[in-house]
Amino acid sequence: MGDQKGSRRKRKFGENGFEAWGGYMNAKITKLEEQFDEETKKLDPSEKLSDIFKGVAIFVNGYTEPSSEDLRLLMLLHGGTYHHYYRSEKTTHVIASNLPNAKMVQMKTMKVVTPDWIVKSVEAGKQLDYKNFLLFKKESVFQKKDESKNETVRQQGMAKTAVDAQFLSEFYNNSRLHHLSTMGAMFKQYVGELKEKSTGIFPGRKRISEWFERDRKERVDVEITDRVVAHIDMDCFFVSVALRNNPELKGKPVAVAHARGNPTHQRDGVNPKFEYNFYRRKMGEKLGLEEDESSSESDGEGKPWLSEFSSRSEVASCSYEAREAGVRNGMYLGSALRLCPELKTVPYDFEGYKEVSYTLYNTVAEYTLDIEAVSCDELYIDCTSLIREMRMKPLDLATILRRDIQERTECPSSVGIGSNKLQARLATKRAKPNGQFYLQPVEVLNFMSEVDVYDLPGVGRSMGYKLKSLNVRTCLDLQNVPLSTLKKEFGGKTGDTLYKHCRGIDERLVNSSHQRKSVSAEVNYGIRFQKEEEATTFFKQLSAEVSNRLKEVNLRGRNITLKIMIRAKDAPAEAAKFLGHGACDYVTRSHKMQHATDNADLIAKHVLGLYSQLSVPASELRGIGIQVTKLENCKPATGGIKNFLKPKIERAEAKPALTAEVPRIPVETEKLQLPPMSQIDQDVFDSLPEELKKEILNDLAAAGATSAAPERKDHAGSTDNVFIGLSLADIRKIIEEWVVNEDNPKAFDVDMMLGYAIDLIHKKRLEDVDILVKCFHRHVWSKRDSPNWRKTYAEVVRRLQSSMKTVFGKEMFIQEI
Repeated sequence: MGDQKGSRRKRKFGENGFEAWGGYMNAKITKLEEQFDEETKKLDPSEKLSDIFKGVAIFVNGYTEPSSEDLRLLMLLHGGTYHHYYRSEKTTHVIASNLPNAKMVQMKTMKVVTPDWIVKSVEAGKQLDYKNFLLFKKESVFQKKDESKNETVRQQGMAKTAVDAQFLSEFYNNSRLHHLSTMGAMFKQYVGELKEKSTGIFPGRKRISEWFERDRKERVDVEITDRVVAHIDMDCFFVSVALRNNPELKGKPVAVAHARGNPTHQRDGVNPKFEYNFYRRKMGEKLGLEEDESSSESDGEGKPWLSEFSSRSEVASCSYEAREAGVRNGMYLGSALRLCPELKTVPYDFEGYKEVSYTLYNTVAEYTLDIEAVSCDELYIDCTSLIREMRMKPLDLATILRRDIQERTECPSSVGIGSNKLQARLATKRAKPNGQFYLQPVEVLNFMSEVDVYDLPGVGRSMGYKLKSLNVRTCLDLQNVPLSTLKKEFGGKTGDTLYKHCRGIDERLVNSSHQRKSVSAEVNYGIRFQKEEEATTFFKQLSAEVSNRLKEVNLRGRNITLKIMIRAKDAPAEAAKFLGHGACDYVTRSHKMQHATDNADLIAKHVLGLYSQLSVPASELRGIGIQVTKLENCKPATGGIKNFLKPKIERAEAKPALTAEVPRIPVETEKLQLPPMSQIDQDVFDSLPEELKKEILNDLAAAGATSAAPERKDHAGSTDNVFIGLSLADIRKIIEEWVVNEDNPKAFDVDMMLGYAIDLIHKKRLEDVDILVKCFHRHVWSKRDSPNWRKTYAEVVRRLQSSMKTVFGKEMFIQEI
């Protein structure tokens, strides 16, 4: 087993954690600068737009808009220089949209400006005064810490209930759950955007080649029979981001939480013991326990259900030093302080999390786009083709990825590698902290036998208790339970999944094409209404929030679900946690609409209708959630590749033509109509002379649409292949929409795409062919359950490979479905 832990690397490498890092970095930086200089020299004079940035050398720090790649292009076109790494003796300006406090202090003497300086200068056609675009004033660096001391006091003064007009926006600005859930969805969408914008060029692969050359490592021809999946997880993410700003806390027990752990005064009407007993009883009922069995003050894993200490702020993340003292994520801060009195708490830094997350995803995307986003700090990659193409060992890839992530984010990460997502995730657990581990196929069964069943996906408190009743604690125990017993106890699907997972079998694939199943908004803090009108107003505000979220992702839904939390019978009016929901009963109601909507008024209308059915007084409400499901894209489904170009065609026809007043008269021709490519015998075609094959391909490319549909009478331009004259980005977008919206691909659409791709092969534009094929594979992969698309993909690959053998005498590498 390849087990490389952080402590082992510290002994082997220098203080920075990577062997010969300084020498390598200098060589790497120099090479990158030379590459930029070469690009500048090769630039055609007609392409260079100006010299307004002559003498300017920029370094882009973190996530910016425009992106670092766009800023690099602007510098190239306008006479400037772009540095991939900060060079104190050469870099003139640092470009950043946001900087943590520690970096602001470090850079207080540098020219740190926003991206607007470059954008506005280009728009103005001259270099504007950078002082008007400074990210921060010098004095603000030192004011920040003083301001942060009063942050808790200000927040207490701002405490509001859902009655206040600004409550919703302030709640979501400060809600950890909201930020985590929206960032998770945001990065799933961001992966899709990265794919759409991709040119098919991966800078990270060049760095891999440089790494092999520098260390004189030999390539390996590994026979990969299974998939290779990597799971990347940032270590103690929230804490790691906080330590960038607070380096003095490194090596100490640290926790991220809203509160500081200061004792609070007991408020009138509060009864923590009631809440504890209420939820203990509920949990016991859920697990099927008798009253005496459920009286323990901890769950099956020894975690306290309710702390007796005053602070009920939750620990969002804690350092490994804190974990050694017994502190755990999700624990009440009061309980954490009891276990670890020296625990240091730091506030949330949502902007910092976002910045590091973007950097993480951008870094990985420089190597591959076969990415499945899990959350802001966790992702999977299918690195099968990457490892095969680069002829490298899986652990070497993990080393390079972790090195780049550490350098760019200043945060450690761990990487687990296996043959599927389950194995990769369990390997990451073994790798932590700050390490890497490769679970090789031959070692899976031995490895799984030691895994705790609670580490399997989907095994929570309820299922864990059931397994415990079967004397199952490890996967080895679970392997000894017959499949029939598992299906009887847990149902057919869950039983089958448990049977496979305990053996390391996981049929879930890395899914890089994310499709949202629901859009929702929920508030379970500060819900305190006295009047029905106040509740009605809030329902409308929350409906508007859901509407905005739907529009942001271009979706509509046909099913609306209202979830409400009602104060439990005999529960105190005030919860143990200030303005928290306390002990509650949960009620859910749904309404199915005939047509999908994202309209706020319509959502509010149905939500209020569902609420009125419940006859619950507004004063008893403690939590409200609205969820929209049965989602549809706002764009209607279409019926063929040509329809995806309709807006472009309409814009083209809108331009006045010299012959606009002359009616078009259809003219009959005696030219023989070519059959579609699907009807041409490939073997016969391959035996034809080269010139004749080119002529046929050109004719097919020009008449692909008509040859497949001879019944069409429109001769006025509709016979052109729709791909001709379009950019690769446009074509990839068309292919995406075609695959996503079509269930049964039509032959003439397939022929049209094939005709264009084969023409590229004959023009020896293999890089473009590779981009199109990868795009096609990616989207067909998302519909791999469709026999029609699998069959179509196989036929496309067969015909492309046949053309490759004809032109080049060998096949190209194309991934299979």
